[in-house]
Amino acid sequence: MITYGIYGYEITQVAELKGFKLIPRSQDYREIKKLTEDQDHYHLTGFLEIDENQILDISALIFDLQGILSFIDQKNVIISHPLCKHETYQTLDQDYPLKITFLKRLSGGGSFILSDLFSHSSRKSCIEKILHKLKESDQSQGIFRTTFFKSIETFRGNNSFLDVNYYLLFSALESLSRYHLGDYSSKNASTPIAEFLKSYSFDISQDNVKNLTQSVSTYTHLRNALFHNGKLECELNINGTHTKLRMSEYYANLCMLVPLAILKYIDFDDGHINWNSWLDRMPFK
Repeated sequence: MITYGIYGYEITQVAELKGFKLIPRSQDYREIKKLTEDQDHYHLTGFLEIDENQILDISALIFDLQGILSFIDQKNVIISHPLCKHETYQTLDQDYPLKITFLKRLSGGGSFILSDLFSHSSRKSCIEKILHKLKESDQSQGIFRTTFFKSIETFRGNNSFLDVNYYLLFSALESLSRYHLGDYSSKNASTPIAEFLKSYSFDISQDNVKNLTQSVSTYTHLRNALFHNGKLECELNINGTHTKLRMSEYYANLCMLVPLAILKYIDFDDGHINWNSWLDRMPFK
């Protein structure tokens, strides 16, 4: 066995998966919650125990798990600092780092997956399903892997660049939509995105002039303005009325819609998610 520290992930219950195990540093929810909410430091919140006889590529597993745990919490998570042979997670050396201080944490807006205190199986199930899809992706065109990591790059990188983050999210959604539908011919990206989202029962249309937030064309127009003109806004003529769209006003909706679409795509539904949270900002039912 080899054990690494997990920094910044909310965990209070042991989660045992094929070839590895996630172990909480503490089962005190309030303590762990306080540590994970610190935006200035990555605190040690758990441990990753890997069976070297079952996991052949440990670095690949760590890379994927860092992404998956980050996706679940919608905050960047770090897996690092292997324990020495004489150490256990119960008896750490005095110099074992309890926090990482040189990086600032960014947030993606809040988790869609309940804490393991309130739903013991939700996070474990989500980890399993994403790992499965990533492996499937590696054996095909790699579209899901690209989509998945684009979706979390918005809070792993620098959130100062709205344009970059918006493009990453839109590109992730477009790529997954076209791949899922096999539609690489539609010149208007709104067409495959709308069909993809509607197939998963999202309350959205390709065009909705009465509610622009629920119109895929709104997000496409903003992407086009960014891509072709380098602008964060555009003006449309809607039934004779000039309407200005600003990226800053729709970014939060897109930021929540993309991870929800990913959860639908991997067939994850624990019965607690509010699938309209990209509209009403209420993540749970």
